[in-house]
Order: sequence, then C-alpha cells, then structure tokens
Amino acid sequence: MQIRYFLIFTASTLFIFLALVFQENLSQFKSLGLVGIFLINFLASATIFLPAPGIASVVAGGVLYPPVLVAIVSALGASAGDMVGFVLGHAGRKIFIKNHHRWYMMLKDKFKMFGDVIVFLFAFVPNPLFDAIGILAGVFAYSPVRFFMFMLAGRFIRNVLLAYLGNAFAP
Repeated sequence: MQIRYFLIFTASTLFIFLALVFQENLSQFKSLGLVGIFLINFLASATIFLPAPGIASVVAGGVLYPPVLVAIVSALGASAGDMVGFVLGHAGRKIFIKNHHRWYMMLKDKFKMFGDVIVFLFAFVPNPLFDAIGILAGVFAYSPVRFFMFMLAGRFIRNVLLAYLGNAFAP
C-alpha cells in the first residue's frame, strides 16, 4: 500500500517538475485560443509555489472572447492544475506523516470545520498560498470532490471579474 502512495507522490512531483520546465513555453499556447487559455491556467496552477501567467491569460482572453466563456475555461484549467497539489498532499501524508501529533489533529479539525470557506476564499483571492491549501487539503484527507467544487467556484468568480476587466479595455 505504501508503494502505491510513493508512486503517486513521485508522479505528482515529476508532473510539477515538468510543468515548471515547460513554463517558459506557455506563451506558445496563446495561438491555441480558448484551449491555450485552459492549458496556460492548467500548467500555471500545476507549478507549486511559483508564479505563472495564468491571470494574465484570463485578462487577455477577456479582450478576445466572451468573458464568461474565458472564465469557465480558465477556471477549469486552473482547478485541474491545482488538483496536482491536492494529490501530492494526499499521497505524501501516507509517506511522511506517521504519528498524528496534537497540532496535526487540531489543524485537521479546523480544516474539517472551515475547509469549504478556506478553499473558496483562497481560490478567489490571487495568492501564492493556495498551493499550500491544496497540499493541506490532501494531507487532511479532505474530500477531493468538495475541494474541486469550492476551488472551481472561487476560481470562476475571480476569473469572471478578470475577464470582464480585460473586456473593458477591448478596442
């Protein structure tokens, strides 16, 4: 059983590394339209703790495409990419957390009580800490479906605002 978690952890780490390596190539995705916006946001969110041009693609996409459509595509891409951190945390908990210390149990209980709000707010507000929230959600065995849905909702609302901001500057 531990081998399975080790393989998942290793695959997640490798995916993050590959997303980081190809991060410089993100500008090539611009020519792919909405698919490019999805890919940019996916890869930008899959790179743990490193800034990437996901938000810029949403604003620029709002100039070219209907803002709600840009928000849907970019939110789906970012949310799928952020699942990498969740999976990394979930796999890592079986590898690294052997004893459930008091602080771990306290944080897990707080996350269980307020996880929905935490995930939604941190997904809505642009910040580099969301990667840590995704990892913690995985470590605390938070429901992956709930994590994805609240993250998607936060990302969608944020991206609607950003896409309409871009649309406001359209010629």
